[in-house]
Amino acid sequence: MAFPLRRTALLGTALAAALTLAAPPGARAATAGLHAEEIVRFSSQDADLTGGTPTTLNGRFLRPAGTGPYPTVVLLHGCGGLYNKSGRVAARHLDWALNLRGQGYAVLMVDSFGPRGVDQVCTHSDRAVRATVERKRDAWAALSYLQGRKDVDEGRIAVMGWSQGAGTVLAAYGPGGKGAGFRAAIAFYPGCKSPLKDSSWQPEGPLLMLLGGKDDWTPPEPCLELANREPVKERTEVIVYPDAHHGFDTPFTPLRKRSDLPNTPTGQVTVGTNEAARKDAISRVSAFLAERLRG
Repeated sequence: MAFPLRRTALLGTALAAALTLAAPPGARAATAGLHAEEIVRFSSQDADLTGGTPTTLNGRFLRPAGTGPYPTVVLLHGCGGLYNKSGRVAARHLDWALNLRGQGYAVLMVDSFGPRGVDQVCTHSDRAVRATVERKRDAWAALSYLQGRKDVDEGRIAVMGWSQGAGTVLAAYGPGGKGAGFRAAIAFYPGCKSPLKDSSWQPEGPLLMLLGGKDDWTPPEPCLELANREPVKERTEVIVYPDAHHGFDTPFTPLRKRSDLPNTPTGQVTVGTNEAARKDAISRVSAFLAERLRG
């Protein structure tokens, strides 16, 4: 059961076959069949951080049926990165990418870690790649890159992220940046302490946040406080799933404890799937995007 703070056809994902999507090769390529995709390269907008030479990012661009221009969704991975330990696209990101593609959206999955020589930052106290610094510049770069593609509708681009990637969504979609070109944004269980400390923070447009009521990694309370603030609440919808933990939308992941995470309230958290919350989140995200990108 989900409790929205404000009111405003799930497709099969064939995950067993989907997990053949491996880390990108050195050159642009396309894979055939259900997971036809394009490996793309574009420059981050981080030249001010790197001494003048921007980071060349990797992305995986998936096209839906038809010829376009397509409404498009940028996907931003969490602190574990885009890929799992086997070098395959992580199940959560792939599940969502294929679901959205099946609904007629093009999808760009951005890898912020690999090009910087980082595999994950979850277990690091000092993170080499930060949501509010490097990664927000990556999100802006993804937007700019997509706006230059003829097969993308530049006026219908949304951004969606999880955990650290959701924090990136809030950073990139806030005032004073370059995220105004995003038509909508979706944040799964972000850390909201940073925008909460900024009295001027508000989203550039419609924002959907989906939170776990039992999330002990990024607890929902700061996000609820942020979403209740003027004028944030005029543009923000929040869904809290009372029995859900961090990562509740990751498919087929039994609940488990993690005690290797220094940047958490207690150092030990529970993560894993809540299937009811997952299905409801898919339905709500689908409705939110249909209204904002197709309306």
